[in-house]
Amino acid sequence: MELSCPVRECMEGTREDVIATVLDWVVDYNAANIFWLKGHPGVGKSAIATSLVEKLRRSERLGSSFFFQRAKADSMTPNALWRIVAYDLAHRYPKMGKHLIAALEKDESLVTIANSDELFRGLVQTPIMADKDINEETAAVVVIDALDECGGLDGRHSTHRINLMRTFKRWSTLPKRLKIVVTSRTEPDVVQAFSTIGHESFEVLSGSLVHFQSSEDIERFLKYHLSQIAAQSHGALPTDWPGHQNIKWLTRIAAGLFIWADTAIQFLKQGEPQEQLNHILGGASMGGLATLFSSILGASFREPSEKVIKSFHAIVGTIILAKDPLPAASLAHLCSVDFSTLSYIRNGLQSLTGSGEVLRFSHLSFMDFLIDPKQCRSAFWIDLPKQKRELTLSCLKIMKAHLRFNICEIKSSHGRNKDIVDLDQRVKECIPYHVSYSAHHWAEHLKEAEFDTEILGYIEYFMKNQFLFWLEVLSLTKRVNIASYMILLLIGWLRIGKQSDMMAVDMKKFLAAFGSVISQSMPHIYISALAFSPQNSLVFREYTKCYPQRVQIERGGHKEWPAIQKVVQGHQDMVLSVAFSPNGKRIVSGSEDRTIRVWDAETAEMVAGPFKGHTGSVNSVAVSPDGTRAVSGSGDTTLRVWDIETAEMIAGPFEGHNERINSVKFSPDGTRVISGSEDKTIRIWDAETAEMLVGPFEGHTASVSSVAFSPNGTRIVSGSWDSTIRVWNAANAEMVAGIFEGHNDVVTSVTFSPDGTRIVSGSYDGKIRVWDAETLKLIARPFEGHAYSVMSVEFSGDGTRIVSGSTDMTIRVWDATTTEMIVGPLDGHKMGVASVAFSPDGTTIVSGSHDATIRIWGTDNAEMITGTLEGPKHCVNSVSFSPDGTRITFGSADSTVQVWDPKTAGIVACSVKEHTDAVTSVAFSLDGTRIVSGSWDSTIRVWNAANAEMVAGPFEGHTNWVTSVAFSPDGKHIVSGSYDETIRLWNAKTSEMVAGPFEGHTWVVTSVAFSPDGARIVSGSEDQTIRIWDAESAEMLAESLDGHTRAVNAVAFSLDGTRIVSGSDDRTVRVWDAETLKIIARPFEGHTGDVISVAYSPDGTRIVSGSYDRTIRVWDARTSEMVAGPLMGHVGTVFSVAFSPDGARVVSGSEDEIIRIWHITASSLPSFADTSKLVDGWILGPNSELLFSVPPALQMGLFRPGNTLVIGQCLVTKLNLEHFVHGEDWIRCRDPLPEQAIHGQQVSIAISTIVRNAKRKVSLHDREEEQDARASGQKRIKI
Repeated sequence: MELSCPVRECMEGTREDVIATVLDWVVDYNAANIFWLKGHPGVGKSAIATSLVEKLRRSERLGSSFFFQRAKADSMTPNALWRIVAYDLAHRYPKMGKHLIAALEKDESLVTIANSDELFRGLVQTPIMADKDINEETAAVVVIDALDECGGLDGRHSTHRINLMRTFKRWSTLPKRLKIVVTSRTEPDVVQAFSTIGHESFEVLSGSLVHFQSSEDIERFLKYHLSQIAAQSHGALPTDWPGHQNIKWLTRIAAGLFIWADTAIQFLKQGEPQEQLNHILGGASMGGLATLFSSILGASFREPSEKVIKSFHAIVGTIILAKDPLPAASLAHLCSVDFSTLSYIRNGLQSLTGSGEVLRFSHLSFMDFLIDPKQCRSAFWIDLPKQKRELTLSCLKIMKAHLRFNICEIKSSHGRNKDIVDLDQRVKECIPYHVSYSAHHWAEHLKEAEFDTEILGYIEYFMKNQFLFWLEVLSLTKRVNIASYMILLLIGWLRIGKQSDMMAVDMKKFLAAFGSVISQSMPHIYISALAFSPQNSLVFREYTKCYPQRVQIERGGHKEWPAIQKVVQGHQDMVLSVAFSPNGKRIVSGSEDRTIRVWDAETAEMVAGPFKGHTGSVNSVAVSPDGTRAVSGSGDTTLRVWDIETAEMIAGPFEGHNERINSVKFSPDGTRVISGSEDKTIRIWDAETAEMLVGPFEGHTASVSSVAFSPNGTRIVSGSWDSTIRVWNAANAEMVAGIFEGHNDVVTSVTFSPDGTRIVSGSYDGKIRVWDAETLKLIARPFEGHAYSVMSVEFSGDGTRIVSGSTDMTIRVWDATTTEMIVGPLDGHKMGVASVAFSPDGTTIVSGSHDATIRIWGTDNAEMITGTLEGPKHCVNSVSFSPDGTRITFGSADSTVQVWDPKTAGIVACSVKEHTDAVTSVAFSLDGTRIVSGSWDSTIRVWNAANAEMVAGPFEGHTNWVTSVAFSPDGKHIVSGSYDETIRLWNAKTSEMVAGPFEGHTWVVTSVAFSPDGARIVSGSEDQTIRIWDAESAEMLAESLDGHTRAVNAVAFSLDGTRIVSGSDDRTVRVWDAETLKIIARPFEGHTGDVISVAYSPDGTRIVSGSYDRTIRVWDARTSEMVAGPLMGHVGTVFSVAFSPDGARVVSGSEDEIIRIWHITASSLPSFADTSKLVDGWILGPNSELLFSVPPALQMGLFRPGNTLVIGQCLVTKLNLEHFVHGEDWIRCRDPLPEQAIHGQQVSIAISTIVRNAKRKVSLHDREEEQDARASGQKRIKI
C-alpha cells in the first residue's frame, strides 16, 4: 500500500496559526485526547495534516500517520489503518512491541480479524495499555487525514466509516497522553459521531467567515507561485507580476479556499500566464470556485465547436457516471470520441485532473459544479439524465458491435476455465476493457436511464441475439455471480416501460439453473446449459435453432423450469443449518463435519471456508444484518463469530453453556447474539466481546431447540423438547407471555413474522402452527402435509408465506394465512431436511440435509413432474428375470412386489401390500408362473406372476427378518435365509416347513440358493463363511474355511452346478468348487465398496456383481478379468443384479429407487459411455474431461448408452448424441445438421414416470421409525 502523503505540505510560512493550535494541544495533557480539524472542501486540511506529520516527525513525537483516499477505499480501510498504527507504535515502544508479539504468538489470527473495533483492541489498545513506561514526555501523536473519504463513494453509508467512528469512541477512553488528530469535512454523520465523543476541535473557515490569517496564508501562497511563474518566463513577465492589487484581488476571490488558489496556479501554468490570468480576472467578479471553474473552461475551450461540446459532455459525463475508473483508451471507445478530440479535451482539463492514465477529477467540487445548472450556466453543463441515457446506449452499442461466439477462441470444451493456462492473456487480448466494462455494468446504467424506444431496440436485440455471448464474457472474466442481479435490473426497467419481461424472466431462470456450469466452463453455455434447458423455455426456443450440433433431448427432459436449481456439495457429513446473507448473494452452512462454509448463491462455488475451530458438530448458523459476520453454535457447547469473507474467527469462543448449542441468531442491530442449548437455557451475548449480557433464561424443562429475536429486538421466542413455546423479555430474561401449548411433540423450530405479530413453529408431530405473538392463541389451523417431523420453518420476507423442511425429505411452501400448500412438495434430498431458508426477495429457497448436500430451489418455477404412478417408491432390494426373459420382477422397501414387461416398459402386475414391511428378496419359479418373496416382516409369500395375487403363504416360522428366498428347480420347494441365523425349506404350495431349521451359521444368513439339480443348498453369512447343505436332510456337506475376510453377502450356483460364486464386504468376488468349497480362481478385484449381489450368466462364462460403490461389473468367470464395466448410472448402492436368460442383458436394482436393464454387449459412443462417471453433475470422459453437465432433476433418470429400460419414479431422459460435438470440435455446434439427419442415432430408450413423496420406513417392535439413510446404504438394512 502506498503510505506517502498524497498532497504537498503547506508552503513554508503558511497555516502556522492552525499548526500551532494543534501543537499546543499536543502538550496539553488535560485536554481530550482527540483533536478534530474540520472545514469545508478545499480549505487545505490535507496539506495541514501533511505539514503536521513532518513537524511531529522532526520533533520525534510522531506515532503514526494515515491518509485516507476515496479512490483507494478498497485497500485503505480501518483495518489497514490500525495494522499500520500498531506496527508504527510497536517500533516506537519496545515494551508495547513485546506485548503485541506475545499476543500474535498466542493467536496468529489476530492480525486478520475483520471487525475493526476488535482489531484495534487486540493490536493497539491492549498492547499500548500494557506498556506502563509511556509517559507524557515519550507520548506520540497519531495523525489520520480525510476521515470523510473512508469508505469511498458509499460515504456515510459505508460500514467502514461507521465502524471507524465507533473505534474513535474507544480511543477517547484511553489515557489523555495517547493523542490522535483527525481531519475531515463537516459531514452530518461525522458531526453526529463527534458530538458523542470527547474531543478538541478547530474549524478552518472559508467564504465570508474566512479568518484573516487564512487569507494572509493564501496571499503568501499566491505571491510565491506567481513569482515562480514570472521567473520562468525568462523576462517576458515583470518580476513583480501580476502586481500587488491583482494578488490581493485573487486572494479575496479565493475566500479561504486553498483549492481555488492551487487550481488557479495550475491553470496559469497551462498557457500564456497573462492571458490565462485575464480569463480568471475577467470572470471573477463573483468569486468562488464556480467562477474559477467557468473561467478555466472558457479559456481552455474557446468558441468550442458542436463536436467538441458533444465530446466534452460524453467524456465528462462518463467520468462522473462510470462505475469503475476508465483508462483514456476505454473512455474514447465508450464515448465514441476519436483520440485527437479526447486528447484536446483532456489537455483542456489538465488543471482539474490528474496526470495518470485513468481520468479522474482532482476534486469533487468540480463535478458538483458541472452538474449544477445554477453554477455551470455555459454549454459545459452536464445534463445527467441525458448522459445516463447516452452511457447506457454506449454500453449496449459496444456489446452489439463486439460480443460474438467464442470471443476468446477457447479451443476445447473438455476443460474448466481455471485450467486454461493462458486465459488471462486471452481475455486481455480479446475482451478490451471497454467491452468488459460494458458487459459488467450495462444494467446498472440502464436502471439509471429513463425508458425510451431507442434503448429498447438495443435491449431487444441483446435478448434475442447476444444473451449467450454476454454470458461468455462473464464466464471468462469470473463475474457470473453478477448476472442475475443485472437481469433483475433489466426486468425492472422493462416493467417501468410497460414492456413484456417474459424473455428477461426466462433469462434469469436460465442463470439460476446453470450459473454454476457457466462459471466453470464457458463452452458449456452451449454444450450443456442451452442443450438441457426446458423445451418450452424462451431462451431454448430462441437460441437452439442457432446451435443444432448439440445434445438432443429425444424424450423426457424438462418441459418447464424445474423447482430445483442447484445442488451444492462440499460438506463431508450432514448439513445441519443454512442461512442466506441479507443481500441474497451468499449462503452460509454448518455441518456435522464441524465446519462452516460460505457459498456463492449464483454459482454454487465455495467462496470462503471451511471455517475450522469447533470441535463438535455445527448445529446452527446465522448471518449478521450487515452481512459481514456469521455466528455458529456447536455441539462443543460454544458459539463463535466469523468474518464471512475471510473465514477468520473475530469473536469467541463464547463460553457458558454446559451442553450442546442447538440454535443461534443475531439481534436485528447485529450487536447481540442469542443461543439456545440442550442445557435447557437461553443466553444473550455481546457479539463483539463474547460477554454474556442477559441470562441464563430459565423455564424450559427440556432442551431448547430453537430461538429467535423479534424484529425490534425486544423479545425472544424459544421452542423446546418440552413441546412448548415461550416468549421472553430480551432485557431481563423474564417470560412475557404464557406458555404456547398445542404441539404434542418436540418443538423443533420457531421464528417471528417480519412484522413481529405472529410466531410460526414446527414440530416432531409433523405439523406447523402459527400463533398470535401477544395472545398466544392459534390464528390458523395446523398446516398438515408432511409425513414426518418438521425440522425447520421460516417466514418469507413479506410474511405471506412459510417454508418448511422435514425428515420426510421434502420442502413445502405454505400460504401463511390459509395454511394451503402453494409450492411443493419439493423432492430431491435423499435424507431428512434439517434446515430451510428463504432468500431476502422470497424467490429462492435453500435447504440443508442429512444427505450432506445443500439444494437451491426456485419458488416461482412451474414444472411439476408428471407421469404414471408405477415403479418403486423406495429402494429396490431384489430384481430377477423371468425364465423366458419377457418379464422382470422386483421387490422394494415399499412392501410391494411388481412385475414389468421390459419390452414395452409397462407394468404387468403389482402386489397388494400383503407384506407389512420391506421386501428383501424375490425370485421366479422355473416355469415363470409364480414369484416368491421374503420380507422384513419375517414371512415368505408366493404370488401369481401374471396378476400378483398371493397364491401361498404367509410362510411363518422365522423369528427375524427374511433376507433371501429361492424356488427349487422343480418348483415344489422354497428355501429361505434369515437374520435369525437359520435356513428353512418350505413346501411351496402348503406353506409348511419340510426341512430345517438348518443350523450352523453363527451370524445372519444373507443369501441362499438351490443347486441346479435341487439336491443341495448353498448359503452365505455375515459370519464370513459359505456352507453347502443337503436339501433333504438339512445336513451340512461343506464349509468354506478361509477366503473372504468379511461378511458374505451373496452366493449363487453356476448352471452346471460345479461352481459357486460369492460376493463379500471385503470388496471381492470369489469362485468356489461346489463339492469341496475350495477356491478355484483368484479373487475378482476392482470394486471399491462391499459387493452386495452376484450372479452367473446362463452359459457360466461370466459373472455379474453389484456393489455399495454404486457400480456393476461383469467378469470372465475363468480368468477373473473384468470384461464389462464398471457400469455407472445408479446413484445409490446396487443391491441386486441378475442376467437375462439369453445372457445379453443384466437387470439391476438400487438404493436410488431405480431399476436399470443393461445390454452388456452394446457398443458405446466414443464419448458418453456406460462407464462414464457422473461427478457433481458433470458426465466425464475416460480422462475425466468434461463431456456435458446434467441438471439435478435429470441425473437419476439419465439413460446410459447400454440401458434398454429404466424404471423409477423420477424424470427419465433419453439423449441423442449423433450430432453432439465436443472437445476441439465444440465450435462446430453452430454448423447446420447434414441434410440426411432426421432423427439421429438413439442411445437410449426412456419411460416417463412421476416423482412422488417417498419415505424409507421399517417396522421395529411394532414401532414405525424413520431410518437413517446411511443405514439404508448397507446391504443388510435394505429399506
